[in-house]
Amino acid sequence: MDEYLEFAKDIAYQAGEIMLKHFKVGVESFEKEDLTVVTEADKEINDLIIAAVNEKFPEHSVLGEENSLDKKSANVWLCDPIDGTLPFSKGLPISVFSLAYVKDGVPLVGVVFDPFTKRIYHAIKGQGAYLNDKLIRVSDKKIDYKATINIEWWPEAEYDVDSVCHALSTETGVYVLHLGSFIHAACMVASGQYEACIFAGTKGKSVDAAAVKVIVEEAGGIITNIHGENEKYYEDIEGAIVTNGLVHEELVKRLHRA
Repeated sequence: MDEYLEFAKDIAYQAGEIMLKHFKVGVESFEKEDLTVVTEADKEINDLIIAAVNEKFPEHSVLGEENSLDKKSANVWLCDPIDGTLPFSKGLPISVFSLAYVKDGVPLVGVVFDPFTKRIYHAIKGQGAYLNDKLIRVSDKKIDYKATINIEWWPEAEYDVDSVCHALSTETGVYVLHLGSFIHAACMVASGQYEACIFAGTKGKSVDAAAVKVIVEEAGGIITNIHGENEKYYEDIEGAIVTNGLVHEELVKRLHRA
């Protein structure tokens, strides 16, 4: 696992350099078939990962947001080259790179890199979670006016999580944010800055959740799908609820009712 972690970190730093190289106000972007946005930086980073994995671990597969390399292997690298491509294309510095090593659908190594603040989150299953090599833990706050919840939703998303969280905010005073990057927000849960993050993504979105699955849970938190169930991280997931553990059951109940 240590070898996989060092490999993932090295790729993360290279990906960060590519992000910064392309970053400006008004990055040229294109619409994919699903109407989401992609940039040349996304494609360049995704190609970098495929080439690097193919060279270093030729028997492993790659499942990427923009492109994949399927070798029918139980060992798979799941990558989101730029999580938060839309804000990245607008020149907003909140996007992150994510890479996970997954075996038989279970994330074992996760790395997330924010090149703008030079923050790198990492975890190996069973060995704790770290931010810039310092141990991190989730918060101990419950649902009240001191808590912060992040929502990631878009018009094509299957689940309307916004209405549930806005009602919760009105009722309890919980502060609701829309950061624009689910992975970044999930890392904020892991480091104790947010109490929860809810993600409406389904088809093809395991690449968004794989790395933070191991990072958040090694920090003491919980990640399930939108129904409160554990997932295998293959191609599709049923959304995600990421919490410090203390607010998880309440959010699952409210989303289930909705």
